[in-house]
Amino acid sequence: MERYVSLFALSLLSLGFMQSKTFDIEVKDSSNHTCIHASLMVNFTVQYEVNSTFSKNSTFSAPSNVTINGSHCGENSGSPLLLVNFGNGHSWSLNFTKNSTMYSGDILNFTYNTNDSTFFPDALKQGLKSSLTKFLDPVLLNRTYKCMHNEILRSENVIQLIWNVTLQAYVQNDTLGQEITCDADKPVVPTPTPPAPTPKPVDKPSVGNYVVSDDTGKCLLASLALQVNASLTIEGKNVSVLYNLNPNTTSSTGTCGNDTATLRLNDTKVAIEFDFAIEHCQERYKIRVSGRLL
Repeated sequence: MERYVSLFALSLLSLGFMQSKTFDIEVKDSSNHTCIHASLMVNFTVQYEVNSTFSKNSTFSAPSNVTINGSHCGENSGSPLLLVNFGNGHSWSLNFTKNSTMYSGDILNFTYNTNDSTFFPDALKQGLKSSLTKFLDPVLLNRTYKCMHNEILRSENVIQLIWNVTLQAYVQNDTLGQEITCDADKPVVPTPTPPAPTPKPVDKPSVGNYVVSDDTGKCLLASLALQVNASLTIEGKNVSVLYNLNPNTTSSTGTCGNDTATLRLNDTKVAIEFDFAIEHCQERYKIRVSGRLL
């Protein structure tokens, strides 16, 4: 795995210094009708041995002036073959298969010649080497596969970088079909963020009638609707909570004196206390309210 990572990094760095070119080819049958159209760029990074303890990396690309000797439309074998030849004995081939609705690439065979001292100087083992991998997922028949983004193919000692691809096999009537864009070329559509739910407004509180009695009878009568706005700290955030006292579940107790009275209301969640005091000089009540959440 580390070996591939090293090769991959070198391949990407090399792209900045190499001028890759697109090769455009068409494979025709015996009646001169096109069966395969291909236009693409390919970059290769190959690791090869220089001696028993040291290896080198060679990075090169397929040129625009390739030949297609050996390519065919499958008239005899039944499987079309795209065979691209370039340089000193190097080749890149892809055969195709199909069913009733789709076609796809089968085996991609990259053959390189380490006798080529231009790309493989000081190679220890000279001769033809092959690297097998897969390329081209299923595409609808009569459609052209198109992908501008890089596709990286890894096999032992070889990394291929393929991009700027326009490719169709089983071409009908010498006419390319509608283009099918690869997923990497499709624009990224951001996932919409759903709006935050609107908090349900709290209903108005209901009016309740509350009574405090002492030894002489009823000493305090209160008729009120009460809504509590409590400020809480939850997970470090200040949260405001509105709560309505329900007269049906609220009980009242209290005490009465000559100049003061207390009303205590106890609901299932809230306890509130009202203290009343008479200010004789101004002939009015002074009220103090305290409460707590249960």
